[in-house]
Amino acid sequence: MSKADILIVEDDNLTASVIRKYLEKNNYNVTFVIENGETAVSKALESKPDLILMDIFLKDSIDGIEVARRIKQKVDIPVIFLTADSSNDTIQRAKITEPFGYLVKPVDSSVLITNIELTLQKQISYNKRILETLQKANDELEKRVKERTEELYKANEVLKNEITQRKQAEEELRNADRLATIGKMSAVLAHEIRNPLNSIKINADILHETAVLAENQKKRIKIIQKEVDRLNNLVKDVLMFSRQSGLMLIDLNLKNLVDGIHQQIVNNLDEKKIKFLNNVSDVKIKGDFEKLKQVFLNLILNSVDAIYEDGMIEIETRIDRNEDKVYISVKDNGSGVANPEKLFEPFFTSKNLGTGLGLSISQNIIRQHNGELVLHSSRPGDTVFQIILPYNN
Repeated sequence: MSKADILIVEDDNLTASVIRKYLEKNNYNVTFVIENGETAVSKALESKPDLILMDIFLKDSIDGIEVARRIKQKVDIPVIFLTADSSNDTIQRAKITEPFGYLVKPVDSSVLITNIELTLQKQISYNKRILETLQKANDELEKRVKERTEELYKANEVLKNEITQRKQAEEELRNADRLATIGKMSAVLAHEIRNPLNSIKINADILHETAVLAENQKKRIKIIQKEVDRLNNLVKDVLMFSRQSGLMLIDLNLKNLVDGIHQQIVNNLDEKKIKFLNNVSDVKIKGDFEKLKQVFLNLILNSVDAIYEDGMIEIETRIDRNEDKVYISVKDNGSGVANPEKLFEPFFTSKNLGTGLGLSISQNIIRQHNGELVLHSSRPGDTVFQIILPYNN
């Protein structure tokens, strides 16, 4: 393997031949021997040798200094000048091209080889420094790109959070507007509906208690009473949904709260042979007893409705002390939730009876407690609602 590729630019054939043989003897590869300066420029740019031995004075051509200048503009190839002219003017002109050597003919063979070796070594060192500089610059660039990428990622996350918060604020504002409208309407409707309902209820009760009626007539009276109660409940739900009264906070025990609800609905459970598991730990929180009772009662009765028979309802808790939150899960193995994306929309219901306000009211109550009510998962045989409340020792 040759030590290096060398291009000889020399218009004296004898001198060029001697130099070539001597270089090849020392295991260098002579790529071309060229007499013309213009040709030397094109060959150098094409072959990109490791070094050029350049005669300064070339017949019928641009001189070697101009050749070196043109090559240097395009590519960095070390040049050693070989010349019989050692005048100061020529040397000063040659300096402009920053040659690696300037040897005056006749050149001693050992001096030529020494200069070639030194030039190649300098070029290797120079290339190494360039590579190290480039590597350092590349490392610095990668570092800056990484830092900038992280900054952009953080900025993007902040922007996404701001957009999410803005959307939530806009949605809350729209909900507030809807609630205000519903509140005004419900106040008027409640007054106009409850008065005649109350009259109907009283008269139906009197007829049922005092009048001598046939059996089919008594059944019709009961239908009237039942429908009056349903309408009263609807008015009550609409008022509760549109008017968020303040909380009456007390220290309450969640396990005792669920036990009380269990006793209240035991007949509903027995009717469908539903097993009820109260696995709530002995957790105490601050909350509005009546409102939280309404939330749990609504969720549990929804579970009862979703179970055909021989099912199971389980209530359990998990405390996250790092976040100071208590997670309450209401699980059932019923039929699952239809249209979960509309679940908390006011007046949406999949039941034949019902106002479609139960879950909306429950969600508002939990939000009043600075918590969340979510459908954690739902599929036939496994539905889980989750209540998340602040936990304070």
